[in-house]
Amino acid sequence: MNAPDNDKLDQALADEREWLAQEQAMRDERIGASAAGASAPEAQYRIVARALREPPAASLPPDFARQVARMAESRAEAGIQIEPLVLRALGAVLGVSGVAALAYYGREAAAGVDPRMLQWSLAIGACAAMTWSLDWARRWMHRDEPMRHA
Repeated sequence: MNAPDNDKLDQALADEREWLAQEQAMRDERIGASAAGASAPEAQYRIVARALREPPAASLPPDFARQVARMAESRAEAGIQIEPLVLRALGAVLGVSGVAALAYYGREAAAGVDPRMLQWSLAIGACAAMTWSLDWARRWMHRDEPMRHA
């Protein structure tokens, strides 16, 4: 019964030792202390600390943000939007498979359903349909107006 607690304690102690070795390596590297007496993990962490303190070898070009913005604008203008198409296709496949399953298993599935569950399902479906239709109608009525953020 105590074995899991001992395992958790051992893991906690190992994590603590690891963290202390990382911190010691960062401190030693910061003050420039000698690495002669360091343990193997601490020496490895010093290498990591040294690498993190140095700037990357290849820096970004001065106009990197402008280039990325230009690329994003060109992709938006090109109309490359595969996600909405895939989402609509998957929705259509889901709808068709649902209708097919209902047609195939309809009587057997309906026999095992509690009538109250069916009523709640219809109520939830009606609420969802009303919400979506009102949202669609609102967007259709205001389609020429610019978008306003809240």
